[in-house]
Amino acid sequence: MEANRKLRKRGTPASSGIGIGRAYLVDRRRLKIPKRHISEDQIEDEMVRLHAALESSDRQLDRIKQKLQKRTEGDHHNIIAAYQLILHDEHLVDEAMRLIREDRINAEWALHQTVEHIQGVFDAIEDDYFRERRSDVGFVGERVLRNLLGRELGPVKPPPDAIVVAHDLSPADTAQLHRAAVAGLVTDVGGKTSHTAIIARAHEIPAVIGLEDISTVVETGDLIIVDGSMGEVFINPEARTVAEYRELAHKEAAFGAALLSNRDLPADTADGTPIELLANVDHTDEIQGALNHGAMGVGLFRTEFLFMAGGEDDIPDEDEQYEVFRSVLEMLDGKTATIRTFDLGADKMTQFIGARHHEVNPALGLRSIRLCLTEGVRPLFKSQIRALLRASVHGPVRIMFPMISGVDELRLARAVLDEATEELRADSVPYDPHIKIGIMVEVPSAAMVADLLAPEVDFFSIGTNDLIQYALAVDRVNEHVSYLYQPLHPCMLRLIRNVVEAARAHDISVSICGEMAGDPVVVPVLLALGLRELSMNAVAIPEVKNIIRSCRQGDLEALIDGVTSLGTVSEVRAAVRDYFLSANIEAAKLL
Repeated sequence: MEANRKLRKRGTPASSGIGIGRAYLVDRRRLKIPKRHISEDQIEDEMVRLHAALESSDRQLDRIKQKLQKRTEGDHHNIIAAYQLILHDEHLVDEAMRLIREDRINAEWALHQTVEHIQGVFDAIEDDYFRERRSDVGFVGERVLRNLLGRELGPVKPPPDAIVVAHDLSPADTAQLHRAAVAGLVTDVGGKTSHTAIIARAHEIPAVIGLEDISTVVETGDLIIVDGSMGEVFINPEARTVAEYRELAHKEAAFGAALLSNRDLPADTADGTPIELLANVDHTDEIQGALNHGAMGVGLFRTEFLFMAGGEDDIPDEDEQYEVFRSVLEMLDGKTATIRTFDLGADKMTQFIGARHHEVNPALGLRSIRLCLTEGVRPLFKSQIRALLRASVHGPVRIMFPMISGVDELRLARAVLDEATEELRADSVPYDPHIKIGIMVEVPSAAMVADLLAPEVDFFSIGTNDLIQYALAVDRVNEHVSYLYQPLHPCMLRLIRNVVEAARAHDISVSICGEMAGDPVVVPVLLALGLRELSMNAVAIPEVKNIIRSCRQGDLEALIDGVTSLGTVSEVRAAVRDYFLSANIEAAKLL
């Protein structure tokens, strides 16, 4: 069979390195609901299956409800109680049973038909509140369906050294892969700045994405080579090809080890301008690796993964988050940690927060700080801020709010911070009263009004991944338009310069924590724009440091004077290439 299925496919290189292993398929697509007619003697079995799935769903929801009662303020657990009422409602249960019995159809299809009918009834109601309840019925129906099909969503658990193959992976899925010691991953969809790609790079997992149909042509157990540098994937390759790539993997490992030799060298330009190199991390177990790569602190700690690492009924409470933040600061031993409040929404949804919100365009919808400020999620937001404040006595920490679009939104977020500080003060709980507060500048409106936002904060951190997406109207996870996602677009250079100038004018610090910071081709441009603090995946730090140590400030000033007047990406790239060649910097080959 394998001899007839030798394939070589090309996609988007997302994370460099060579991975060789056996395929492990992950299915994260929508449920396919089986439809079949049953015989009379199968009716009872189908009804028993449906009852069992309803009972399993009830137990799962009950566990979630109990967690919420313990961990959150207010009566949010009543939402789960309402779902349980739907589970037992005669219009759902009795009707599905009737369809099994009278139409002689399987339990899955009977349930699907019943849910669609109930949702249609809600659609016809003029009252907005009742019309919106259709999504609650859909949520409950999907849970029961997953139990019927044995497809309850859980963590991805591939064997060690596997190549994970999927149509797509959630950030929570990808975040688990380094713990499983996988050899690589490949997906049908995604772009170089999708969260799957970012996390793969952070954990040095070779990855190729945007392969369109890889999940349909690969079978579990196929031997796969992933070349994350060139964007190539080999399925069931010849033995000599495997040998060639094993040798290439050894050479790349040796090159990486050589780069790490600069870990203790200062990240200063050749003429003495100091640059601070920080790490973007998702979990505490990444911090020691970041320090080993030469990080001078943490420029972005993504707290949303605390909410995504466990199951849907395992939301961390204030004390649990406090312990995580304290351990981060203790591990950094005096180095600063910039901790971002949770940025959930879009492709980073937990079941608890996100299952009830189906959005046509989630990137522009209820996500990040907008979600945090909603009535239902605000208590979780304040709980996290309290945990951060309590941890601030253990080391230097900065709190950063994501996706701020303007002054009004910032002040609403700061109002929650003020509530949290007042509560801790009233209870005599110690915290650093001088803790620094900042924002991610990742929405074009924030970049345009940076001069108005600067007086309200202590620092800016430019999140270029979303800023590029929103400024250029390019979906960063859509492989069909990924060619339009251009960090060196003249628009981006102007937006970044505007933010840097506003920060300087108001004497606050400014950093960059998007993928641009770790791109060796872009680094001289960022330095020329005036950035002196770059935060990136830790594995990028040694190469970026090498670039910085080859740059001279006078040459950089000439570079930026030239590129900011150019009108196209190709012209900017050509100017940067000329700079690299004149400075004799090896990265010119990347352009």
